[in-house]
Amino acid sequence: MIVPAKLDTDRALIFMEPFTPMMWIASGGILMYTMLVVWFLEHPINPEFRGPWMNQLSTALWFTFSSLFFAHRERVYRNFTRIVLVIWFFVALILTQSYTAGLTSMLTLQKLKPTVTSMEYLRISKAKVACDPDAFICNYLINTLNFSKDVIVPISNTSSYGDEFRSGNISALFLEYPYERAFFTEYCSGYIVIRENYAFGGFGFVFPRDSPLAANFSTAILELSESGEMKRLENKWLQPECTLRNFTSDTPKLGLNSFWALYALTIAASTGCLLFACLCTRRNRQDHEQGSTGDDMSVTEMRIL
Repeated sequence: MIVPAKLDTDRALIFMEPFTPMMWIASGGILMYTMLVVWFLEHPINPEFRGPWMNQLSTALWFTFSSLFFAHRERVYRNFTRIVLVIWFFVALILTQSYTAGLTSMLTLQKLKPTVTSMEYLRISKAKVACDPDAFICNYLINTLNFSKDVIVPISNTSSYGDEFRSGNISALFLEYPYERAFFTEYCSGYIVIRENYAFGGFGFVFPRDSPLAANFSTAILELSESGEMKRLENKWLQPECTLRNFTSDTPKLGLNSFWALYALTIAASTGCLLFACLCTRRNRQDHEQGSTGDDMSVTEMRIL
């Protein structure tokens, strides 16, 4: 199905498109978790992470968010915090570079927006569609795809496709694949292909049973393919720069499946440092209590003596 297309100028939210929604949610969750770990590790000994609760949380959030751009200025005092931040800096570097690359490609590539996106829309709106009356496509549209006969416009003259589109007489054009390639050679821009699992291959050749032409014909085609002559003829007759423009409703985006290992690494590192810090704090507290108890006993013994 070939339909007219125009440049998509409504791109106000394109900065959100490099990542999938789940990727944005996961990234925000990792950011908040890292913020809490940094605050927990630095709060007891770092004066910059003390004060009222709102100041503490805002400082921790600002520190973690600014680390995405390596613009933080607050000092850290614990080695556990440094380990967490080193891994977080590595993750942040990969995220920012991937986001920048994805956004750059989306901004530099022009995106075509089709006027029609589905066959169901054509059936409901009863829009006029064109096909080649000498091919099986017209009957296929009526008998299989349930198009009404009233909306089918048979067009035999291939050179009039563009005029029919420009005049608004048709909204879509259905062609077999070889004619589809020829169409895009003549009309190199302004159109796009919509595929909905109704795609047919090239032509087939039928010969009588036991005809020697069948084997000879197959051998000739095979030799043309293996020698590269078929590809040369294709590039000569069908311009490579006017390749088919297939429309997909989903823009390629970076998802969580590409970064889950990095997120697992930073979560494991942050959790491990947090647990080790808690164990070290508990051990130091027990050693301090035992030392205090030992000093009290020594003083008591000296008094008894």
